[in-house]
Amino acid sequence: MEDPAPETQQLRSVSDFTPPPAPARPPPPAPPSGRAAKASLSLQLRDFLLVYNRMTELCFQRCVADLNYRALTRQEEACLDCCAGKLVRSNHRLMAAYVQLMPSLVQRRIADYEAAGRDPAPPAALPPPASS
Repeated sequence: MEDPAPETQQLRSVSDFTPPPAPARPPPPAPPSGRAAKASLSLQLRDFLLVYNRMTELCFQRCVADLNYRALTRQEEACLDCCAGKLVRSNHRLMAAYVQLMPSLVQRRIADYEAAGRDPAPPAALPPPASS
């Protein structure tokens, strides 16, 4: 009897299996170091806190009507869930649009910068010195 084709042979043990070599990947970019990393992290945290505070304020003003009780009513809780959900979804959509548009904006800025570098504008005239 013939040996079955290699495609139909079953492995007899785990040691018979050799995984294919992994494709070569470029190394990940190095994270920013020092002051640049701290500044970037600080800006990201500030932006997150601004969005969070705006969302909290807006949803609180829309949904919480009665401050006589410690706990939220069911209506208030449902309203807050819907409000926060809407704002989070809209923020995700805005970020997705931003991510799509950003490369074209960067390319346009680079082109504008290069055009300005090749064709410099004439220097502006300085105002006459003020007399005392």
